[in-house]
Amino acid sequence: MQITFDPHNAQECDETLGFIAQAQPCVVKMWLIDYNESQNSETVAAQPDTAPAEPETAPTCTPDQAEPDTAQPETDCHGMTHDDAIHSTPASKNADGSWRAKRGQKEAYEAAIAAATGKDEPAPAPQGMPMPQPASAAPATPPAPIDYKTMAERFMAKMADPDGLPAEYEAIYTALSIGYDDLETNQTSIARLSAYMDAVDNGDDHDGCVRHAMSA
Repeated sequence: MQITFDPHNAQECDETLGFIAQAQPCVVKMWLIDYNESQNSETVAAQPDTAPAEPETAPTCTPDQAEPDTAQPETDCHGMTHDDAIHSTPASKNADGSWRAKRGQKEAYEAAIAAATGKDEPAPAPQGMPMPQPASAAPATPPAPIDYKTMAERFMAKMADPDGLPAEYEAIYTALSIGYDDLETNQTSIARLSAYMDAVDNGDDHDGCVRHAMSA
């Protein structure tokens, strides 16, 4: 037997259920189960397949992702940043604004300051200024004049000695450009003749004595 009714019409549902209940109670139970399942299927089909998308929000920065600090490191009066290798720890400054030196690192500390301030390089000479010249040596003191009488007595003694002079006195005078007329007063001639005899005493020959006397 087939029963036809409108499930959305409450009155028809009541009449049909009453009729079936009198005829077959078990049929009513199975029909109710099928009816409930069909209602649940319709409800599920009516729901959208996907949930509506949530609006996007801008990402927030966590403390670990905060922007890096762009502040410049602190420097001292020399423009140096703190260096644990040469500066005391914790960082502290002297009265003049320089970092305190680390104990035992005085040489490295001073070298770093010299490099930072450029004091280890010689200052360039100003443009256009002449370089200082070394002072000229003081003129040599001229030798004291030779006494003619002393020189003449010495020369006469050598002339009397056969081995006293390497050449005749006339040849000596000519080689030394000595004149007879002014020999007593010409200090240049007196000095040359005296230097010639000095070279004779040193064992020089005539030519060597002449060179020595003319360069004296």
